[in-house]
Amino acid sequence: MKSDIILIKNGIVVTMNPSIGIIKNGAVAIEGDKILDIGNSERLKKEYKTDIVVDASGMAVLPGFINTHVHLYQNLLKGLNDDSALVEWLKRTLYPLRHVESKKVMSGDFRVGYYGALMACLEMIRSGTTCFVSMDEPNPWICRAIEETGIRGFYGITLRDRWTPKDAMLPIEKQLEIATETIRKWHGSEGGRIKCMIAPTTPFACSEELLLESEKMSDKFGLRLSIHISETPYEVKLVKKEKGRRPVEFLDKINFLSPKVLAAHCIWVSEKEIKILKEREVKVSHNPESNMKLGSGVAPIPRMLKEGITVSLATDGAASNDNLDMFEAIRTSALLHKLASQDPSVISAEKVMQMATIDAARAIGEENRIGSIEAGKKADLILINLKKPHLRPIHDVVKTLVYCANGSDVEMTIVDGKIIFKNGRILGVNEGRIIREAEEVARAALMEAEEYLPKASWLRS
Repeated sequence: MKSDIILIKNGIVVTMNPSIGIIKNGAVAIEGDKILDIGNSERLKKEYKTDIVVDASGMAVLPGFINTHVHLYQNLLKGLNDDSALVEWLKRTLYPLRHVESKKVMSGDFRVGYYGALMACLEMIRSGTTCFVSMDEPNPWICRAIEETGIRGFYGITLRDRWTPKDAMLPIEKQLEIATETIRKWHGSEGGRIKCMIAPTTPFACSEELLLESEKMSDKFGLRLSIHISETPYEVKLVKKEKGRRPVEFLDKINFLSPKVLAAHCIWVSEKEIKILKEREVKVSHNPESNMKLGSGVAPIPRMLKEGITVSLATDGAASNDNLDMFEAIRTSALLHKLASQDPSVISAEKVMQMATIDAARAIGEENRIGSIEAGKKADLILINLKKPHLRPIHDVVKTLVYCANGSDVEMTIVDGKIIFKNGRILGVNEGRIIREAEEVARAALMEAEEYLPKASWLRS
């Protein structure tokens, strides 16, 4: 059956492809799940018989943002803590919920992770993210949430077998069992809209055996790897004490590092480690707002970019940000590195926009499918309303988007050629019902976690 042709016309098309650039009176034709053509609106209107026309007058048309590091379940923990560094934050904020969720998963109740994922997907869709990479505990319902909301998702199945309190993680045999079942059922489903990754959480929360098993699993199933590396001085000190090497050096020694690895944070990396990341073609996910909130430090992103490392942008989870708005990550990244280096030219608006789109696609090996607006690529697009006072006048559309726009300026989100958000509504799901049910699940879980989280007593009010 022939697919409808959607024509988005009269917009400012920001292609994120340097050879095409910005098309001021631009149009994008979509057929099925792919971009059919892009160019001048008058030409495309004449050339194609369209079924659905979207008038993008006064709007920017962009490739959807790709959030390369997020913990979906943390959407149930927003605003819970804002005064702790990473290790204390884990104990006070994350582990109480993880105690409860692990117990529930062992009994076959997957709702905590599922509703966290639903809420995260809804937030991302509304604010212009069309694809994400998560790191979430083994839970087969995560992919169900991705399927139902229509977003493109890479579910990084988190594995760990040490450091974390035992009752805050599933037995490793159960983790591997759920991971294998999830991969076999979901990887590549929905026409490739849902994919899986293997995500050993950190070098200090995984034994060397588990790290190597993770790498072996990624080879077996043809998956990419995601891992936190050098987020805090604590991690560097601990790994160096246990392994005699810094985290990147240790992972390189055991042959874990490769072009398929996406490394989140990489704040406390040495010059030698930056060289290793470059040599092994490791990709980096930069999470500026989370790093700022937890006081973790400033990653040497300009140095990595100068070295030619692929760096992408991310929000991290909503318990350490506390939102999933990629516009904020873009703006914060630009400002943070100008301040940290005391050099306003150290990173450009164009570069941080690339880090959220085409460079993010490269970071997950999807640059031939998503990340820019080009004929033949997946139709993952967002429309930004430029008619608002805080976005006018427009002297340079990319700079305006980077420094002035926010997630609430998104007017439409398209994934796989399907309009999934428009006119302030996410299509195909009942947002009100999801929000009500998610709040009920979160309240019940945190009340159950009171023995680990005394401050949760406010939930009884």
